[in-house]
Amino acid sequence: MRMCPCCKEYGDVWEVVFKNLDDRRGVMCFECDTVWESVSADTNRAFSDYETLMKEHGVAPDWKLITQVQRVFPTPPETSL
Repeated sequence: MRMCPCCKEYGDVWEVVFKNLDDRRGVMCFECDTVWESVSADTNRAFSDYETLMKEHGVAPDWKLITQVQRVFPTPPETSL
């Protein structure tokens, strides 16, 4: 399971679709509500929480309009030969 870069918890990180943002995809931690652009996004960048993201787009936050696509797993560690 992937660790959330914000709350440092494991497990409840999902690729999601925000139906109220024209089916925009993102990654979301359901422990702390942190949202970021993609699994490959630089996790050192600033994050947004779900309610702030919705307000920035002029949309009322509605948890029923989040579709969980798949749980996000960590990238396997590189192995050296």
